[in-house]
Amino acid sequence: MKNIFYPLIALLFVFTACSDDDNQSINNNTALVGNYVLSTLTADVAVDLNQDMITNIELTDETSCFDTMAIAFNADGTFSSTVAEVSFDAANNLICNTSVESGTYSYVNGVLTITISVNGGTATESQQVLLTPTSLSFNVDDNDVAQYFSGASGTPASGITSLDFVYNKI
Repeated sequence: MKNIFYPLIALLFVFTACSDDDNQSINNNTALVGNYVLSTLTADVAVDLNQDMITNIELTDETSCFDTMAIAFNADGTFSSTVAEVSFDAANNLICNTSVESGTYSYVNGVLTITISVNGGTATESQQVLLTPTSLSFNVDDNDVAQYFSGASGTPASGITSLDFVYNKI
């Protein structure tokens, strides 16, 4: 459950001020429909996830773990996402786990909201995203970062406090 929220929807409760004339919601799922693959995953600090003694802020250059991350938004309001979660063993060697999550979504006024089934119930999260004709991007920070790097304290990922995701539309 947590893996889909954080790669896809990490910041909660985005509020914007609008005048009464601008207060009409625009549901624009059609703009989001398509397949997206992760192109960049940038940390706020340089890290050495692969322990090659070279640090980098671009995490896709540090490990292939994120190479399969992708999202498919369907015209019927459903989505499927391949997500990755990094953990480390006792010697700080990187362990990569991936899973596929699915559910429903809506895209209204720049806010992407997803709902997935979890343990017999549902969970819903919302995230402000930047959508262009060729990409989807968003940022996660603070506690949300820990969801990507299980047990990050004392590991090569321990200094990361913010992640920027960019998915390219294919």
